[in-house]
Amino acid sequence: MHVDLRQYDLPDAAIFSGTGNAMLVWQPAETLIVLGQSNTPERSLITENVLSDGIPVTRRPTGGEAVILTPQMAVITVAREFTEMARSKDFFMEVNGMILDILSDLGVRDYGTRGISDITIGHRKILGSSMHRRDNRLVYHSVLNISEDPSIFERYLRHPSREPDYRLSRPHGEFVTSLTKEGYNISYNDIAGLLTSSALTVPSP
Repeated sequence: MHVDLRQYDLPDAAIFSGTGNAMLVWQPAETLIVLGQSNTPERSLITENVLSDGIPVTRRPTGGEAVILTPQMAVITVAREFTEMARSKDFFMEVNGMILDILSDLGVRDYGTRGISDITIGHRKILGSSMHRRDNRLVYHSVLNISEDPSIFERYLRHPSREPDYRLSRPHGEFVTSLTKEGYNISYNDIAGLLTSSALTVPSP
C-alpha cells in the first residue's frame, strides 16, 4: 500500500522558506500527519489505517519523528535570523522557556522539559518540537496537545525508531498526554492569545 505525500502547504510554510524573524501560532483545520525530514511512510506509519481513514500526509523541512496534527492542538513556529549562528539546543531552551512561562500563567503545574526538547507534565509528553537550520537562521517548530485523545497516535503512528530515555518504550497512548487529560480547562485561544502578546514573540538576534 502506497501513501502519497502532499506538498507542505500548511500555514507556516512561508516561515520555513522565508528570511528574518517570525512567529506564528496556528490551529490545524483538519487531521493530518506530518513526517519529519528523514521519515518514510513505510517506517513511520500504520499505512492501512492512514489509507482507510483518508488521512493526508505531508513532510516538514525539520527533523524529528512523525506527528499527527488535529484541530485540538496548537502549532507554534518561531524563526530567528542570527548575526552569529546559535546552537539549536539554546534556541530550543529559549522558546520552550517562553511556552513554559505561559503554561505556568495558565495554572499548569508539574511541568518540565525532558529528552532533547520535549515539554512534559509529570512523566508524559505534552509538546514535541523540532528544528530547521539554514545558513544563519533557525526555525523552531512544535506541537502542543491541548485536548486530543492520545489513542489517535496509536492508530496511525508506528513506535518511533528513536526515542528519549524517559519514554521507556511506552506506547504512544501511555507516553503522550493532553492538557485536558491532565485536568486543565485551557483552550487554543488561551494559548494563542498569551503567546502572540508575549514580549518574546519575535526574539531579537
